[in-house]
Amino acid sequence: MLRLLKTFFFVCALSPMCQTVSADSIYNVTLNTAPLVGHPAGPFYVEWTFTDGSGVGDANNTVTMSNINFGGGSALGDPLVFGGASGSLETGVAITDSSVLSLFSEQFAPGLQLSFSLDLTSNDDAGGTSDGLTLFVLDSSGVPIPTLAPFGDYFIGATLGSTGAMFDAYGSDPSRALTVGDPVSIPVPTITAVSGTPEPNSIYFLGAALAAMAVLKHRRHRSSTRQFR
Repeated sequence: MLRLLKTFFFVCALSPMCQTVSADSIYNVTLNTAPLVGHPAGPFYVEWTFTDGSGVGDANNTVTMSNINFGGGSALGDPLVFGGASGSLETGVAITDSSVLSLFSEQFAPGLQLSFSLDLTSNDDAGGTSDGLTLFVLDSSGVPIPTLAPFGDYFIGATLGSTGAMFDAYGSDPSRALTVGDPVSIPVPTITAVSGTPEPNSIYFLGAALAAMAVLKHRRHRSSTRQFR
């Protein structure tokens, strides 16, 4: 039986069904929106864009936003979705790079902060160009709030790949006014990594291994009991 158990572990180590698959990258994100409360340029929009690095819409990566909290604010109206985007700020948002460009946008009334969990897959794209995710906050006229990002007024940018997500984040530009009203001073968003969890096939392997060990222990106990009879 011990030989059988060793064989079981060896086969599972080589089998794709028992291999450990890397968990998605999960992050908690917080953006201070207190300076937007009561601002005449509101109401505002959360806008996510997701670009496919391969340029063909290969649908090999997905981003998911959940646990969305407005810190006293709320979502307003219906979302605008394009390409592989779906969901809403009330229920959660999922975007797959099934289109060269996918977009999600929805209006919100700001509270003290906008926070959410961000779940990113980590697959490489053919050709060496990574999939890219970008977060904008638009004013009521559809213009992004000015930020200190070097190219485009975004708050968060991320590239996806097998080495993990790479982020760049920027605060607002206090020297540039919104389309209506004064400039705002919003600090750089905080992005905190959350420990991942094993994929289901890893859990199944662990459960099978434990079950096999339990059977072996039971049979050994029965064998030793018979010897003493």
